[in-house]
Amino acid sequence: MPQRIGYLTGVFDLFHVGHLDVLEQARQQCDRLVVGVLTDDWALQAWGARPFVPVVERRQILEQLRCVDEVVVVDGVEADWLTGVLGVRTVFAADGTDGVLAADELDGVPAGLISELSSRRASRSQILRAAIDQRQSRSSVA
Repeated sequence: MPQRIGYLTGVFDLFHVGHLDVLEQARQQCDRLVVGVLTDDWALQAWGARPFVPVVERRQILEQLRCVDEVVVVDGVEADWLTGVLGVRTVFAADGTDGVLAADELDGVPAGLISELSSRRASRSQILRAAIDQRQSRSSVA
């Protein structure tokens, strides 16, 4: 029986338990989980801001997780590459987890390949970013 290969794409900046939650959910639904880490340039173009943590370090963090079998650095999502080269059977989307692509951000991926995961944890990148920005503005006043 062939392996069920799953794929999840995101920026994974300021890694938090929300990210871990969707990664673990995805891994439970496949035999092998490949994670695509979006580049700094992709984040800048798509969301107007560079990640705090560089792509090389975000990749290293993900490579250390037991639920992740392989990490690739990507500039987007290409359905033909996923299904042809990687052999992906399921592309996971994570609604409500900042920095992980939702179904409506997976342009070109056939709907039949997409499986949506729900976020069960409250930690969010936006909350962490706001806390960092607030702390930086207070320290610069002193």
